[in-house]
Amino acid sequence: MRRMIEKFKSNKQTAYRNIAAGVSLCCLLIALAVPLSGVVADTEGTAALNDFTSENRLNMIKPQDAGMLRAGRHKVWLDGTLGLGVSKSLVQGANDEILYTDTSGRITLPSHSGNNSKYKVKGWYNIKTGDYYVPGTKITLYEDTVLYADWVQADYNLKPNDEPLVSNQPDTSSFVRTDMFDYNEIFNAKHGAKALTGINYHTEIWEDYKKWTGSDGKEYESFLFTNWYNYNKTHPDLKTLGFPKNLTNNRNKYTSDLGGYTITKDIVDSHNHQIIKDLFTKNSVPGREYLGRGDKLFQYDEDGSLTGSKFGKGYYFYDSDKNGADYNKAEQRFYVYKDKQFIQNQDSGQDRTPGFMPFEHGTVHELTGQTNYWFGMKTDVDFFLPDDVGSHSGKGNQSAAGKDMRFYFSGDDDVWIFVDGVKVLDLGGIHRRMSGDINFSTGEIRYENPETHALMSADTTTLKKIKSGNHKLTIYYLERGSSKSNCSIYFNLAPRYSLEIDKFDAVNHSQKLKDAEFSIYADKDCTIPAQLWRNEEDCKANEPSQNVFKTGIDGKISCYGLSANRTYYIKETKAPSSYPSVADKVIRLKLDSTGNATLLDHDDMVSLVSDGGNQKLQLHVMNKKPEKTSVEVLKKWYNDDGSEINGAVPKSVKVALYRSKTPNTGGGSGARVPVNFTTQYFGSGNGSNTDTSPLTPGDYKFSTTATSGGGIEFTLETKGHNGKKDVGIYSVTANGRTIRPSKVQDWSEQNCYIGGRWGVYPYSKATYKIDPIVDGTDIKITLIGYLNYDHTGIPAVSQSLSMSVKETGNPQNPTETLPADAVKVTDSGVDNPVVLNKENNWYKKWDNLPAKDNQGHQYYYYVKEEPVDGYSTSYTGNGVLNGIININNVRIRDIGIRKKWLNVNGTEMAPNERPDIPINAVLIQIDETDNTTRAIPVLLNKSNNWSKSWRRDNEELAEKKGHKYRYKVREISQIEGYDTTYNNNNGAQEGVIEIVNKQQLYKLPSAGGMGTYLFNIIGTMLITIAVLMYRSSRARRLKAK
Repeated sequence: MRRMIEKFKSNKQTAYRNIAAGVSLCCLLIALAVPLSGVVADTEGTAALNDFTSENRLNMIKPQDAGMLRAGRHKVWLDGTLGLGVSKSLVQGANDEILYTDTSGRITLPSHSGNNSKYKVKGWYNIKTGDYYVPGTKITLYEDTVLYADWVQADYNLKPNDEPLVSNQPDTSSFVRTDMFDYNEIFNAKHGAKALTGINYHTEIWEDYKKWTGSDGKEYESFLFTNWYNYNKTHPDLKTLGFPKNLTNNRNKYTSDLGGYTITKDIVDSHNHQIIKDLFTKNSVPGREYLGRGDKLFQYDEDGSLTGSKFGKGYYFYDSDKNGADYNKAEQRFYVYKDKQFIQNQDSGQDRTPGFMPFEHGTVHELTGQTNYWFGMKTDVDFFLPDDVGSHSGKGNQSAAGKDMRFYFSGDDDVWIFVDGVKVLDLGGIHRRMSGDINFSTGEIRYENPETHALMSADTTTLKKIKSGNHKLTIYYLERGSSKSNCSIYFNLAPRYSLEIDKFDAVNHSQKLKDAEFSIYADKDCTIPAQLWRNEEDCKANEPSQNVFKTGIDGKISCYGLSANRTYYIKETKAPSSYPSVADKVIRLKLDSTGNATLLDHDDMVSLVSDGGNQKLQLHVMNKKPEKTSVEVLKKWYNDDGSEINGAVPKSVKVALYRSKTPNTGGGSGARVPVNFTTQYFGSGNGSNTDTSPLTPGDYKFSTTATSGGGIEFTLETKGHNGKKDVGIYSVTANGRTIRPSKVQDWSEQNCYIGGRWGVYPYSKATYKIDPIVDGTDIKITLIGYLNYDHTGIPAVSQSLSMSVKETGNPQNPTETLPADAVKVTDSGVDNPVVLNKENNWYKKWDNLPAKDNQGHQYYYYVKEEPVDGYSTSYTGNGVLNGIININNVRIRDIGIRKKWLNVNGTEMAPNERPDIPINAVLIQIDETDNTTRAIPVLLNKSNNWSKSWRRDNEELAEKKGHKYRYKVREISQIEGYDTTYNNNNGAQEGVIEIVNKQQLYKLPSAGGMGTYLFNIIGTMLITIAVLMYRSSRARRLKAK
């Protein structure tokens, strides 16, 4: 029993000891856990930003430090001088102070270091661990620690202080984007600068470690910013983060090698290189501050007066040799001054150099320690190349001003330029001012000394891989040294823009309107078709351009190829079904030098949805069905050659108005309709070979007529001075619509700038067809190139263009003027029919007509005039919902010959009495303009009813445009027994000339005396009496038998 009790006591004591040990262990664990939880809790606000999370551990505990976790006071150096010391600090007034943690190693970081108004502390950087802390955060440290201040500029919002600004700055945001960055010494600590000694005692010595490890785990060569201020303050004992020991020459340190022009190539090889990411990613991290966009940097040279012969008209540019610039973060823009900004060299005291210091206002004093030298820009430029680089023997890709398309940069320190992600220019390293010239016409890239213009190297292969189309050029620019800073950028690159038109009902916006036709022109008279394509792919494939587009079932059209600095004229040339025409309305859309669009006219039915900042413009265009409508009628009189009649015409014509529910089917009527040709050319004087030149009316005009429903074919041929092929056919339009040749026989040899590209050779001879011609047609011929002046010494279209025209057919099924359901309008208050005459200018307007019936069916309005003797009648626009109807009366003019056969008594012979003898005659054409005559043979016979006629435009007559003609007839054949006379044969201009052949009375020869007339009469009487007596006697004998 005793042994059992003793055993029980022993077990109980063991249990007590185990419990006590457990309690002690728990207490120890709690004591250890409290400081750890404090570290985690106190660092919730610490910012270790994206690009540095792999290295910045935000006070996460390292495994090798697990055995050192204990509370204690530690020394903390809060160094705002970044190792330079208070007396030499780059940031004037910065402190290098010592503070201590509490007994638990905890300390709250201050938000400032000393007293400086220009810079502020953004954070604190642990130079040993790479950890980064936000000011005001309470952290826990476990050893003596050196923290460097992460300084950023307190105010990036620089602006003018009464300094005059340049005024020629367009908004380039639609195709140019610039992003701004600021850098400091903390960037160096992440990219190859290492404090290899003294790091625990704040006696650190920084060196160029030659390598660093990126967030991708790969090792890279060091990439450091350097400040010569640090050098001056510490030389020869270099040790600071702003100018470490053993810097790699040229890559990280300026040297005088090759006079300071040594380029360090291949620091980066692509957009995705880690250095590019760490320098130009658009967020802020320790050592890099992203400030946002930097618009309004570039000026535009409108006329070539600002950039001189080296660049000239059409260039965008910024040049620190001409203009200073300040950056304003709040407004996300630059202010560019008329005057230069200077950097004052503190060594000589006399050296004042123009500079580019966007974070400094006014004169910058070199090596003062306060200047913010380190900054970067990334600029993207969207642009369009009409041709493959290097094509057309290096003559392609020309600007509208006829200059090679180029990008030029001049400046110091790193510049890398990429096109579509491929590096094309490499000015890497810290060096003196260098220039790179990228020529997209010749395909050459030139590296030059911009001061002496000496060629240092060239690349003639890289660019030639670039094809025509849209591209993106990206510039990465750094100021990485700390003395001179300059930047010059010139380019005449620009994108093409696309346009979308959205067509819908004005009341019900969800009702999209299909089959609306829009025509887009390049001139205010709507005669020059805009050179556009359905999309970019068609443009790149060199498909033919077009200017007429039709909405689909979604009510939209899309087109591509609009250029900056142009105004486009948009007409709805065909309204959607059952909607009134608005063909008399022109939408004027202006694109400025940077593609920002504005509408030049106010119209409630048209709105511009996107007006800038992008390369796609969108128009909303609405149509509305009115309750009431109006119809106009205008009458015009034409000669048979298509020219308007200036002389006498009938005094009046009666016209009636009809309405129908049937639209006009557009068939030909069989009447004669006028066809008028007019000309114009680009440029003035002897012309121009660019379609951006102004238009000048040509002196060559031609008019004719054609049968409505038939067709015409005409051939155009151009010739230049001394037979050169330096003028060509730019375009041919019929009633504003582009018509393309059915056959091309020859091309001009003149290189022309057409549709935004050089290397275009227009037709010099081509044939065109219009079939059918339904209404009166105005044909506009536009020439481009240099006019001929061989004959008169004065360049003229009439000496440069020849034309032949012929009709090609007649309407197979001429349509009636009015549909079957048409009824005459008899509404109260409507005058109908009306009389058109000279007093009312042959014009009438009917207002307040119903647009639809009670069931909502649309009315189509027609007019019909009473026949006019001597004229054919046709209508343009008949069957309108609203608008104007033109009545075209064409004079019927011809010349003819008719032969009349007369008996001896002057009566006309019956057809069976006429001699069946072919008669030869000639129609004599008298050209009163040239004072020449021409005989046209004519055969008159029974089969052609002894007549023949010619229309005045007949090829056999071959009348010349503008000449006056008269006609006579002469019979060649001599017909025995007939006398020949003529009617209307004194030089007729029109009508029928008659040849009269009258039978002769037979005559015996005369022997003198009283003649034979009396004897003939007596003899005839006696013979007659004898015959009568014989017949009477014979009759009596027969009766007697």
